[in-house]
Amino acid sequence: MSDFEDAWREQQQAREQASSAARDTATRDAERAANHVAGVWQRTGAGPTWTELGDELGWPPSLRARIIRLLASEGVLTYRAEPRSLAAAEGSAES
Repeated sequence: MSDFEDAWREQQQAREQASSAARDTATRDAERAANHVAGVWQRTGAGPTWTELGDELGWPPSLRARIIRLLASEGVLTYRAEPRSLAAAEGSAES
């Protein structure tokens, strides 16, 4: 195999590992994430940044965006382009 093919395979494997880690983390932390985000909204009137949420839940910086997008696609969180728009989807956080 060529060096190019080896590098390509390594990149593919790293992407698959990152996807798997993000899925596992999103599944494990869905409820905690929704509750934390809802709590920040209650206390401040705005959502946390993606960095703040990731820091609070101990997520690796390299996976934060992927995890939040997964949680949004699963109906746990919502966000818009505006800063601090991260919110718990209706019915996803404990009251």
